[in-house]
Amino acid sequence: MKKSWFYRLLFSYFPIFFSLTSILIVVTFMLLSQMSQRETANSNQQLVRHLMQLIDYSLKEMDSALIKELESDEKLSGFFQGQGAISYFDNYEISKRIHQMEGIDNLIDSIYLYRFTDHMVLSPNTFIPLEQFGDREFASSREERGSLYELSGPRTYMEFQGQERFPVSVVSMVRKYPLLQGGQGLVVVNISLAKIGKRLAELTGSGSFIEIRDANGNVIAGPADGDGQLPGTTLSRLSSDYTGWSYTGGVHDDNMMRYVSIFSYVWIAAGLVVVVVGTVWMTYVTRRNYRPLESIIDRIQHYSANRSSKLSRSGQDEFKFIEQALDSLIDQSNTYQKMHEEDSVYRSRHFFMELLEGSRPIGREEWDRETERFGLQGEFRTLVVVTYEIDKYASVQSNYSQRDLFLLKFVLNSVIKELAETHRVTVWTEWTAQQQLAALYACIREGEEAEERVRQIADEVQAWVKANLEFTVTAGLGASVDDTLHVTESYAQSLQALGFKVSLGLSRVISYRDADFNEGETYRYLQLIRNFARAFRTGDDEWRDMVQSVFRELRTQRLPREELVQVLNAFIDHLYREMVELPEGAQEIWRNETVGKLGELRDTFDWSGEMEGRFTAILEDLSGKLREQQENRSHYKLILEVKSYIDREYADPNLSLNQLCDKFGLNGKYISRLFKETFGEKLVDYLVGVRIAQSRRLLEETSLSLKQIAAEVGYLHDISYIRAFKKVMGTTPGDYRKNYDKNV
Repeated sequence: MKKSWFYRLLFSYFPIFFSLTSILIVVTFMLLSQMSQRETANSNQQLVRHLMQLIDYSLKEMDSALIKELESDEKLSGFFQGQGAISYFDNYEISKRIHQMEGIDNLIDSIYLYRFTDHMVLSPNTFIPLEQFGDREFASSREERGSLYELSGPRTYMEFQGQERFPVSVVSMVRKYPLLQGGQGLVVVNISLAKIGKRLAELTGSGSFIEIRDANGNVIAGPADGDGQLPGTTLSRLSSDYTGWSYTGGVHDDNMMRYVSIFSYVWIAAGLVVVVVGTVWMTYVTRRNYRPLESIIDRIQHYSANRSSKLSRSGQDEFKFIEQALDSLIDQSNTYQKMHEEDSVYRSRHFFMELLEGSRPIGREEWDRETERFGLQGEFRTLVVVTYEIDKYASVQSNYSQRDLFLLKFVLNSVIKELAETHRVTVWTEWTAQQQLAALYACIREGEEAEERVRQIADEVQAWVKANLEFTVTAGLGASVDDTLHVTESYAQSLQALGFKVSLGLSRVISYRDADFNEGETYRYLQLIRNFARAFRTGDDEWRDMVQSVFRELRTQRLPREELVQVLNAFIDHLYREMVELPEGAQEIWRNETVGKLGELRDTFDWSGEMEGRFTAILEDLSGKLREQQENRSHYKLILEVKSYIDREYADPNLSLNQLCDKFGLNGKYISRLFKETFGEKLVDYLVGVRIAQSRRLLEETSLSLKQIAAEVGYLHDISYIRAFKKVMGTTPGDYRKNYDKNV
């Protein structure tokens, strides 16, 4: 075994030395290659961005100049408004003005005006009816569209019929006149794709290329071949927010950088010399360093021969024996240390939670003993609990990884401790929930003075988080207590205060003194919610005002989250009752697309403003889909006219199903069935509902007698009115007026 470790070490180093030398050489040239590629890509991206900004600027300037001309030039305005009153000379002047406008930018190919009233087209070259105009299909299609401004995709433009041999490839900028209504005509600015391609070629040069496509993937300009393939390697892609066009840039394959390393014989020889010198040097150093190691190995083998038959000179690795012994010793030490730390952390958290939740009484002596064990300052006169909660935690959780979220929580915990230290207040913190951290402040001050100092610390924590992190926290402040036995009361008060952040707002400190409300306030909104649900089902646009009224009232109340959830549940429950009256298609939209969103809103909203905004957006989406489904039915317009007629003529005592049949020339059962399918309510019930709703308004706002009100809403006899009112509202009109006056 003489010198066996010497050769083992020596031949262990040689492969490493040769491998590292080779790898370093390869890595060096790869890094240089990557740096060159990265610089090329950056340069190409800057070129593409510059071109995109240049084209966007040109298009914006064209549009601005066009708007300015339409607003300021009376002759252009006169063309759209004058019709037959404009003379030939005026048309000539306008034609000259259009020709001047074509010089706004060299990308413009042509401009023409199209008047809706008599379907006449005016350009610098002609003044003809639309049916004789070469671009008539495009102009007439834009007349029918509702948009006031449009940038078309690539197309061919011909000014005169029979010009098929010489079409011009353009994209067209279309603006209707007047600018805000668009009912009199339109201006079409044709932008030449050839000129865009020419500008592209001037900027890119021969070594690179840029391709422009519109939002639908159609090529605006670029070097693509017949198969639509780019003639090189793509390095950058950008998209214009103004036009929606995508810009793709790269370099041609025949100009792509080739990274070839040329070594001369001199450098090869120098490299070999370095390798030989390194080999000799390693051999010398290994031999010299091996001598003390050889002495240690001999001693270990001698000791092993005397102490253990398991380690003999033959077939055993002495280093392995030493390694195993050291590993065993280190593992045992680490295990004991980790067990001690985990036990300390667990005991600390368990004791803290017992203190907060009051699961068992903890006296002053046990407090002093445990805080000393955990390394905390246990002396106090007053204890105050503050619970910090991360606002909009679901959003924060989705924006950060688990590792980043853990780091942010650590930062928040550290800030709370550091700010408490600056005020010379001891604080003990623990995460009691994913988004909640409870902080127990031990103050040497007493009573309200301690509360004020802790509130100041909480304000500083909230302000620091708002200024330095990408989320906010809301703090709930409990009352001060002078004994550990009452800490659980302060903790409960801090949680109760936090519950009011949905009404008072986020990113603030809420004291337990602010947590005051009248239970059962939500029941006062039920009647308005019922009316909202019915209006929503019948397509009455007043449902938006009703929702705003409820939330406007809620903002005046200090309601905890539980109360706001009850209000939201009332909305959902009444909506459900109305939705089941609609056809199956509408119910399917409600079940599959809306119920889940409302449930998610109920579980995740953090404050009343967020609840109102998201709830209104969900309703707008549902309303739009229901209206779209209704409008797709052939009879929708007819039934809408029937509904509007009822809304107007409800005060007519002769208004009935027979009268509607005579009015609209349809069978009564057919009208009733169509009305039921569209709005989920019988036509007769809807008429009664409209009359009762109007009578409620008169009961609330006027002092008219019941007989007068009955006549106002279409009832010949007040008895019939009272019977219908009680059936709908569950009470008589007289009692309803008394209750309303009492509440007011």
